[in-house]
Amino acid sequence: MSELFTLTKAVAGYGPLTILHEVSFSIGEGERVCLIGRNGVGKSTTLKTIMGLTQWRSGAVHWRGQDVTRSGTVQRSCMGIGYVPQTRDVFPSLTVEENLVAGLRNQPRSEIERAYRWFPRLKERRGNGGSELSGGEQQMLSVARTLLGNPRLLLLDEPLEGLAPIICQELMEAFERLSAEEGVAILLVEQKVQEALSFAQRALILDHGALVHEGGAAELLHDSRLLDRYVSVTEVPVQVAG
Repeated sequence: MSELFTLTKAVAGYGPLTILHEVSFSIGEGERVCLIGRNGVGKSTTLKTIMGLTQWRSGAVHWRGQDVTRSGTVQRSCMGIGYVPQTRDVFPSLTVEENLVAGLRNQPRSEIERAYRWFPRLKERRGNGGSELSGGEQQMLSVARTLLGNPRLLLLDEPLEGLAPIICQELMEAFERLSAEEGVAILLVEQKVQEALSFAQRALILDHGALVHEGGAAELLHDSRLLDRYVSVTEVPVQVAG
């Protein structure tokens, strides 16, 4: 597996606050990796740092062997890094189809049919406004719009948060197809630890802004000692959105 992306000794944060402390890891072409840990340890900040959305202190970012540390967010996106934030960022006043058009990047409008193949629910609701969609449908729309930019690395920040089990299943199946059929590498941040480890090939654990474990996801899935130490595996029931 050839190396796609590398973060080396990244130190980053917001303003005077440093969140990440010399975080280093690589992701290979088409690889599925999950980043887990308790709330507030820096997982979302890691994704934002990869996209160039935090204040960089030191370290390096390489994309396909080239140093892109000084590249901005738009440049990184054009290189092939796609980011789906926890906030989803759907345009509420635009229809589903208009939201998808915003992700085309000068591609023909016919490319939208790819998004509908990934998420058939969106085709059924193509004329609905973003504000009329359920939480799960908004998440599908956010992911689909990002995918229309043809990323080779997809960063997903807690895509299953607050969603009904059937929607979570549809999303995870779509992510698996993207990896298997299109070779998209995926870095998944997710509090649903069982789902994340079942999906990923490799797992990273972050604690207080530092990487404390890296290894096979299947092995970690059965390592209750390590999970108990660094990850809250007890899921608190939440109100779900279909």
